[in-house]
Amino acid sequence: MILAIIQCRLESVRLPQKALMNMAGKPMIRHVIDRVREIRSVDALVVAIPQAGNGPLAAKLNDWGVSCFPWSGPCDDVLGRFVAAAESIRWINPNTRELDPVEYVVRVCGDSPLIDSQSTDELVVAAVLSKADYTGYRFKDGAPAISRPTGYFTEVVKMSALKRANDELPRNAKEREHVTACMYAEDQSRFRPPFSVRWLDVPTWYAKEKLKNAAVDTREDFERVKAVVEKE
Repeated sequence: MILAIIQCRLESVRLPQKALMNMAGKPMIRHVIDRVREIRSVDALVVAIPQAGNGPLAAKLNDWGVSCFPWSGPCDDVLGRFVAAAESIRWINPNTRELDPVEYVVRVCGDSPLIDSQSTDELVVAAVLSKADYTGYRFKDGAPAISRPTGYFTEVVKMSALKRANDELPRNAKEREHVTACMYAEDQSRFRPPFSVRWLDVPTWYAKEKLKNAAVDTREDFERVKAVVEKE
């Protein structure tokens, strides 16, 4: 089973409450959810939020019938939040009528209302075929696409790899906030065996995209992305 996890919280430092800010007639997080639902390879989705301070967000998700996982652990331990959210999902395979475990997780940032569904499907195919622990896009200079605020790309990771990272990384490790960064870090000496990685080149369409930064971090970002969304 392939699960999309959208990470989101209301207590953003630069733009608080941005997930619920109106963008083309609906909250920004709803745009993210709708985009994820266009990803053909994804079987289920859940929005993983910190429990504290996110009541209004949880209420909205409940109204929409969207699965929500409230994490009671440290807010910055996003890795722990992801693992707990994935383990909370019970998905019945419609073909076999049996409970299927999560095999792959698609990580989605809640500040990216222009996530590209086709690019994610291509990532999932590459992940399944390669059986890599981590699969993602990278630029020609070698930088992972997820490390830049493009707002279009996701990443795919094996559930087994997420669990291993969660077990092997110290609870106070800063990498836990970035979930997968430890998997493609150059120094893999902490992990035995090291995580396997499969990179895909960033799609050619991105070079022609006028809006290179479609992730919402500030008020200026919000207004810029909102203008694009409202034209769609």
